[in-house]
Amino acid sequence: MATILEAFFSECLTCFDCHNIADPSQCTTMTQCTAGQSCYIETIQNNAVLLYNMGCQTNQLCSSSGVHPMIGRSIQTRQQNTCHECCSTDNCNNLLCAHKKPTECTDDQAFDCARLDSIFNVCADVHHAKMTCPKFCGLCQLVDGNWATWGDWSPCSVTCDNGTMSRTRTCTNPAPSNGGLNCSGQDVDRKVCTKQLCPVHGNLASWSGWSDCSVSCDVGLRKKTRTCTNPRPERFGDTCYGDASEYSICQKKPCINAVHGNWSDWSSWFGCSVSCDAGLQTRSRTCDNPKPNEYGKECSGSDVQYAVCLNDPCDVRNGGWSNWETWQSCSVTCGVGQILRQRTCTNPSPSAYGKACEGNFEDVDICIKTPCYVVAFNAQGFNQLANSVNAFPTVIFNEGNAYNSNTGLFTAPVDGIYYFGVQICSANIQTVYFSIEKGNATKSTVIDKTSLTATWEQHDTKYYSCASDSTSVRLDRNDHVWVYMNNNHTNFQVFDTVLSFNTFTGTLIQAL
Repeated sequence: MATILEAFFSECLTCFDCHNIADPSQCTTMTQCTAGQSCYIETIQNNAVLLYNMGCQTNQLCSSSGVHPMIGRSIQTRQQNTCHECCSTDNCNNLLCAHKKPTECTDDQAFDCARLDSIFNVCADVHHAKMTCPKFCGLCQLVDGNWATWGDWSPCSVTCDNGTMSRTRTCTNPAPSNGGLNCSGQDVDRKVCTKQLCPVHGNLASWSGWSDCSVSCDVGLRKKTRTCTNPRPERFGDTCYGDASEYSICQKKPCINAVHGNWSDWSSWFGCSVSCDAGLQTRSRTCDNPKPNEYGKECSGSDVQYAVCLNDPCDVRNGGWSNWETWQSCSVTCGVGQILRQRTCTNPSPSAYGKACEGNFEDVDICIKTPCYVVAFNAQGFNQLANSVNAFPTVIFNEGNAYNSNTGLFTAPVDGIYYFGVQICSANIQTVYFSIEKGNATKSTVIDKTSLTATWEQHDTKYYSCASDSTSVRLDRNDHVWVYMNNNHTNFQVFDTVLSFNTFTGTLIQAL
């Protein structure tokens, strides 16, 4: 708190000047400050050891708000042993940062705590007030945390080579209470532990390339190998598992020459398959010119050939349609689909020289099933939210649960064409603006919106009046629709009773 009280600093101040020492009272080195400097002391936490720096520094660095700001910081995030204090008399900095614990409940006699609090509100800075005015500021029950003794070292994390060991401590000697600071530093300490060298298990190297085939003709074997050298097993490590050699069949050219098959000439055409109208005739060939031996290839292609043969007409008969078959099942189980029926050109079938049936062999019609999605709602009342959306609080019905009365948002469950309607009633001599909008919205703000309607109701008589609007709109799945109140309306302006109430309705017309 001495840093807050500084007002004047004398020229040519003499201060103790030591760094990284454990006991400030053991510092014997002096230094001469320049103009605008003061004596200071600060603590440095080096693992579990608390060290001190002492000397001169500029007066601007003596501000507690500039060096170690504490007011307004969470108690849990403060550093327990942080101290930085200044003084402005010769050789004064070996007595700083030495404060009694708050539990001793004794105010520092160097300070007028009541005056400090009335001028500087010192009690609001718990970190400094506990060191100077614990009794006046009611901080006698404040206890800063302190580390308990380190626990035993854990076993080494490995059984061979290098690993780590750890030990822990807790902030329970004592534990912080009544706004006291947590312990600073780590609650886990680690060090390296070294065991005997680990065994090296053997691993197979990559396969070699395939050797040459064991024969120069017909069928033989080829071989590839691998060794247990990636790495070799050492220090009682496991040997390699798996085959060191692998074989595969290799096919060379035949030791005797191959004879490939070849087709004979085509035979003459056989007679026509029918005696009148159009039929088929065939001819054949054989793979014997020459026949292939066991190493030769078979002939490629078909051994039979077909051709159309034309005879005198049996008679001329034009095709006729059969009766339509019964309608097949609807193509969908819900919504709008198609049904199909067919007919054939078999009443009679056309002869070879007759005309085929004219027209389509299929007939298609529309079939309508029950809707795949039932989405409809009716909500009433008035509750304008912070984002100017009216959340109609009373839900009459809500098929599909797409309307949320807490947010006022309708969320489209499927892509489709939707219809919405709204009615807003205004009190006498009031003006109400509202619109149906779509887009995205939260409880506090509306973003990416598109106005679908815009309605203005100005009522000049002594009775209430209602205005309504409606719209159809295509929505994608998860699009939002709501009623937006263009001004901040109150229950005094918007009229809502059992005789004339505000409503918001919507329904899915057609899913897409």
